[in-house]
Amino acid sequence: MGLPRWKNPDVLSNELMHKRYEGKRSLGVQPGDKLTAMPESTVSQLDDRLDRLSKIAGILLPLVLGLVGGLYTYEKDQSDARNLRREERRDLAQVQYGNLTALIPLLTSQDQSNRLLALEIFTSEAKKHEAPLDLVASIERLGSEHPENLKQAMDAVAAAKEQTKDEKSGKNH
Repeated sequence: MGLPRWKNPDVLSNELMHKRYEGKRSLGVQPGDKLTAMPESTVSQLDDRLDRLSKIAGILLPLVLGLVGGLYTYEKDQSDARNLRREERRDLAQVQYGNLTALIPLLTSQDQSNRLLALEIFTSEAKKHEAPLDLVASIERLGSEHPENLKQAMDAVAAAKEQTKDEKSGKNH
């Protein structure tokens, strides 16, 4: 006798296929057609293709991951370098500000030895590219107002100009 209609896989499959492809006769599925398994050659071709895709993916996946990792590392290194340059500029500005606040009282002193000390400190800081360049005009004026400090003032101005030239050319330290 056979299986009841609701347990018979051939009947159920045919009904499902009929509903799914209703109106699509170009596929060659007709109501009542018995479904057959794929031919063995088709299965082996599919297996071969899947095997090839698996091998290609096994090669491409590490390459893509390496490329993405390399790109991330490059971008991170560039970002770190920008941050380092920004920190160095900020640190230099802080040092120059500290030098400025320390030199102003010495430069404005009525005592010649304090003015001389300020000019020597400024010259030394300019050679290290840490002199506050905002003081150059004041140092020039100091040299003209106090001829006894003219030579040291001109040395300080020359060191400041060298610092400015080095900063413009990108040479720091």
